[in-house]
Amino acid sequence: MSSYRGAIAVALVSAALLALPAVAPGAISDRAYRTPVAHGSAAARTAVAAPKLRAGLRKLFRRVGKSGAFVLDASSDQVLFSRKGGRPRILASNTKIFTTATAMARFEPQTRLETAVWSTDDVSDGFSQGLYLRGGGDPTLTGNGLAKLGSRVRAAGVTSVQGPLRYDDTFLDRVTTIPQHGIRPEGIGTLSALTIDRGHPRNPARDAAQRLRDALAKAGISIGNSVTPAAVPLAPPAIQVAELGSPTLAELARSTNQPSDNFLAEMLLKDLGGAFGTSGSTAGGIDVIKGFAGVRGSAFRGENGSGLSRRNRASPAAVVRLLDSMLEVDPAAPDDQQLEQEGLRDAFVGSLAAAGRSGTLARRMRGTAAAGNCFAKTGTLNRVSALSGYCFRGGRDEEHAVVFSLLMNKVDVNRAHIVQDRMTALIARYSR
Repeated sequence: MSSYRGAIAVALVSAALLALPAVAPGAISDRAYRTPVAHGSAAARTAVAAPKLRAGLRKLFRRVGKSGAFVLDASSDQVLFSRKGGRPRILASNTKIFTTATAMARFEPQTRLETAVWSTDDVSDGFSQGLYLRGGGDPTLTGNGLAKLGSRVRAAGVTSVQGPLRYDDTFLDRVTTIPQHGIRPEGIGTLSALTIDRGHPRNPARDAAQRLRDALAKAGISIGNSVTPAAVPLAPPAIQVAELGSPTLAELARSTNQPSDNFLAEMLLKDLGGAFGTSGSTAGGIDVIKGFAGVRGSAFRGENGSGLSRRNRASPAAVVRLLDSMLEVDPAAPDDQQLEQEGLRDAFVGSLAAAGRSGTLARRMRGTAAAGNCFAKTGTLNRVSALSGYCFRGGRDEEHAVVFSLLMNKVDVNRAHIVQDRMTALIARYSR
């Protein structure tokens, strides 16, 4: 049974939403669709009990294609509504719920992915017999970041480097495409352990190494002009000279979920495979997600981390079980563990778009009880629309959360949005 304890820091989450980093054009799979501002009954804010909620959801859920829905009171584990809730449906970008939940839980919210410079020998005398640039799968690495890394190498005392700068991108595989069955393939950039500028250079690892070499020279370090891939992995007595951290996993998840960023989702998936699976590959990451979902009482099957495939599927009940598990705080756990669980909970909820406020939901559910009180992930493919997440009564009832998943296949997307918005607005009014 879920234990939802303590406060969802709505004010902090709202501030975090405003801090969302800019995303490059073309990186968003789900547009910030606009639905009508609520009026009449849709604008109602009065509380509804379970029977009225169930009746209202049943009425709204008619004639919406091959669809399923599941709605759960997280505090009591009471199923408030279910229609074909156990049948797997195409997830579209609701896949990112599984990807980011797994990444945040396995890496932990405050973890940063490191890009590091290593030396084959001690550099206390200012000389290195060989420098290596090692990639850790940071999807946000840029030329400016590499310039900072070059300055840090100089600050560590390095003044001269013998031989070429070698680069190691073996943390992830070098496969540049992902499986995308049933849709028009979308290019998302090269998914490399040393990706740079969102994977747009033809050889991002070599390009990253060249930019670091230039930064080292600019910082006053004597180094040759050539860069080359590392022939063998580093071994003792190699030492780390400097590192550059990515944004935290919580920030990466927010930058993935709110605008529905496919590149970030696929990079996080490979990072999961590299850190916790058998390989830094798409398939390796999928296995980690499946294992995590199983431990959390959920189930997922698919072939990529973004949802760009009609083979990515889960049932509404499975989505809700995973979402519900992300709220769990064990009151019997030691205080430090409870704080960690609360941090994971708050970071994950804060990674989702806020109805009527941010991300792909910025222009939906405005003027309803859901606005500012419901946090969810959208999903859109041709004739597929999904919306799954949480509603908190009035943003003030800290012990009350409703978890929902609305997975609609073979539907008109615009009509699906209107139905989803009305259902979510009604869910937001639920009170026991």
